[in-house]
Amino acid sequence: MTDQKYRVPPSSKQSEMLVLGSMLNSVNSLNCGADNLDDSDFYYKEHKTIFAVLKSLYMQDKPADLHLVAEELKRQDKLQGVGGVSSLVSLSQCAGTSAYVEEYATIVKKKSTLRKMISACQIIEKDAVSDPENVDDSLDEAQSLFYQIGQASGKDNGAILSQILSGEKSESKENFMKIIEDRQHKFHENGLKNTITGISSGFIDLDKMINGLNNTNLIILAARPAMGKTALAVNIAEHVCFNLDMPVGIFSLEMSGEQLSHRILSSQSQVESDKITNGNIDGDEFQNLFATVERLKDKKMIIEDQGGLKITEIRSRARRMKEAYDIKLLVIDYLQLLSGSGNFKGQENRQQEVSEISRMLKNLAKELNIPILCLSQLSRKVEDREVKRPLMSDLRDSGSIEQDADIVMFLYREAYYDKENKAGMAELIVSKNRHGATGTVKLVFRKEVTQFVNYTPIQDQTQKINEYENNFR
Repeated sequence: MTDQKYRVPPSSKQSEMLVLGSMLNSVNSLNCGADNLDDSDFYYKEHKTIFAVLKSLYMQDKPADLHLVAEELKRQDKLQGVGGVSSLVSLSQCAGTSAYVEEYATIVKKKSTLRKMISACQIIEKDAVSDPENVDDSLDEAQSLFYQIGQASGKDNGAILSQILSGEKSESKENFMKIIEDRQHKFHENGLKNTITGISSGFIDLDKMINGLNNTNLIILAARPAMGKTALAVNIAEHVCFNLDMPVGIFSLEMSGEQLSHRILSSQSQVESDKITNGNIDGDEFQNLFATVERLKDKKMIIEDQGGLKITEIRSRARRMKEAYDIKLLVIDYLQLLSGSGNFKGQENRQQEVSEISRMLKNLAKELNIPILCLSQLSRKVEDREVKRPLMSDLRDSGSIEQDADIVMFLYREAYYDKENKAGMAELIVSKNRHGATGTVKLVFRKEVTQFVNYTPIQDQTQKINEYENNFR
């Protein structure tokens, strides 16, 4: 029997040596290497050790030449383990051009990624061979492993506060005080305009209250049926996608993609929904619809309308949306139509299942680094009260939705119960806001075009909305 040839995991010793040598010789190379690599990216043990010292000196804002690195290794009693001073000298002498250090680092990173892929495959194979009871969970874990490798290969599990404030480990990569200075300058230039940190929802008073739709936030929008929560969520998605030109993903578990498109066209063209349905449109309205279709065809709004999805399927499809289109907002309509992973059976465990779903959605918002707007039904007990304005306790099968969500909003239209009372008025009640104020925002519902607009008691509404949207274009 022929002996199987021993296979060395993917690595490039020469590239690792060139990166370390460049870092020993050049401050720019030191910065580049420390910013783009971690010691786990190096295959050879001695290289891991040397890089760890180089990065430690970099983090302390200290010089990192051959002598200082040797002294630090000696202090840690690791100098002989890396081959002594002669090994450091060899690295320094074999250094390539510092201008190419990024290329060398890229090779090291790619080899590291391949090794992580092999490790992930071994984990997945071991799990699959064990014939797990819940295949969906196993598939979700497998997808998660590769997604994490693709998105954050080599990044560590945390950051010191000072690293975040300095910008080294922050998402923006900017110094925090520089960001504050820019905001201060912007505020003095524009007053209250454009001062929200999140994505604009398109609704002025709501943005002021919740500071826009912020990344990693799970936002719950709940209401009784026929209040218009789907219309409101779609209006927000329209503003983000069509006015701000940001890709948006929508999981429409109740309404088909065609029905949703119909609503969007009505809202965007201002042609009444009933007219689009029955074809009773004049020439101008037809031209308006045509122009709207042309305007929207290049926008990235991704609609998934398959019903009966499990939360694990939502997560895997959302990851693909993020990878393929870089979505900036995810809308899910609605939570009660989702199924859990399958770990909870029977009606008595529905609350546990909903808790699992809300927890996974919050984790997904953090993983994709986007806001998730998830719709939810309210319990029928609302109808039994004299005052039917929703309360937090009305969240149906609530589980831990209130705990997991960053923001909980309720949509209420009194006209649903009293047809003679301000037919177009609506209230958006922000009952929980983890990072800011709570309160009620007034909106106007234009049923004929399934559109909510900002409530403006004095100014002309159209003028104010157009002015607001122009500020965010």
